Amino acid sequence: MHRSGFSLAALLVIRAAIAFAEPCGSLRDARDRSAIDYAPLEGFVDVCSRDFQLCVALTQGYPPTVKTIGYFVRAEEWERYQEGDRSGFSRYLIGQRASTMSESEFDDFRRYLHAQHGSMPEHTKTPTTFNLHERASLGIIDETPDSISFGAVLRLTPNRDGPVAPVWLGSINIVLQLKGETLTLYAFDTLNTPDETDGLKNLARQWLNCIRTRNAK
Repeated sequence: MHRSGFSLAALLVIRAAIAFAEPCGSLRDARDRSAIDYAPLEGFVDVCSRDFQLCVALTQGYPPTVKTIGYFVRAEEWERYQEGDRSGFSRYLIGQRASTMSESEFDDFRRYLHAQHGSMPEHTKTPTTFNLHERASLGIIDETPDSISFGAVLRLTPNRDGPVAPVWLGSINIVLQLKGETLTLYAFDTLNTPDETDGLKNLARQWLNCIRTRNAK
């Protein structure tokens, strides 16, 4: 009786571990601009290592002080892009290295972000097939001693070359201090309504967990 009870408990622990495991890939910068493994989630592929010109076009709206290391899109959407579909990517991750903040600078940044209620000036470039019409802050979503996450929801309407339906695009920005580097990580997800952000938040959380796991040593 005792033995079977122990086995059942062990089985439950194993199942729980499997259920909460994050399937993580691996990507390090071939140009040595960062020593971090950017650990894309399973099912995502890196645009920048496959099509450099597209990577430049997709990230040209970001400040010159950051270096884009990886731009990760879903594998099935990448395949459709290669087949000529130019409707854009509905769910994607962007990993960048920013100018390194000291500990005190990072603390100042967090205080500033709190004072702004998690709202920052928008530096990102919206997809080229859309026009930005509204932006609503999600505020600060998560915070740890070495990271802070904040987000926004964008209402985009298609330009004449884009799809026919307007969309909501959710964005979460994670600023992470890791191994002497400052990273800016973005998770984007297309939403059915501006309030349905749970999937986006889960996407950002999973990716951050993957990066922490891959760089634990």
